[in-house]
Amino acid sequence: MTTILTKRQKEVLDFICHTIEEQGYPPSQREIADHFQMVGILGVQRHLLALEKKGYVRRGKGARAIEVIGHASGRSVPILGKVAAGSPILAEEHLLGHLMLDPTIARWEDVFLLKVQGKSMKDAGILDGDLVLVKPQRDAESGEMVVAMIEGEATVKQLIKEKKRVVLNPKNDTFAPIVITKKDPPLQILGKVEGLFRLDMSKQIKRR
Repeated sequence: MTTILTKRQKEVLDFICHTIEEQGYPPSQREIADHFQMVGILGVQRHLLALEKKGYVRRGKGARAIEVIGHASGRSVPILGKVAAGSPILAEEHLLGHLMLDPTIARWEDVFLLKVQGKSMKDAGILDGDLVLVKPQRDAESGEMVVAMIEGEATVKQLIKEKKRVVLNPKNDTFAPIVITKKDPPLQILGKVEGLFRLDMSKQIKRR
């Protein structure tokens, strides 16, 4: 399942799941509206319609006729539009939404998705607008694909370790490698790329 949920859609889905677990039956539309301090149920109906179209719930007749489909048992992974220096990786202002993924795929603590910007990795099959699945870690082996902090923002590159320098290697001949020597500030690695999703294809296309 690779359909993005907005923050509010995720909150509504979580509330429905929690209510079912606690009470044994789903909340009514009015209870959902009251929980989120909505004036009426029209907003609830819009969220339920979106969740139904995305394959997370099935609705029937009646105020409580809400069935949660198996996709909801997946793990909700945050999607970041960027990562900037000086702010937490999962800062609210960088959040684009969430993706429900199989827990066996998103199996690391604090795992996140980063939206790729630019064409520097196109020869590695990573295109502008793709989402890379990132396992947070502070180092990686030479040759691995990483998310690194350069000039205040995160970038996806291949890490190459040499004796006297570290190279962030693009996979596009029109882009120059980024070379870090001992004279430069230390390289900050945010994580290792573990997978790739292309949402306009609505399916996972690659997993490392």
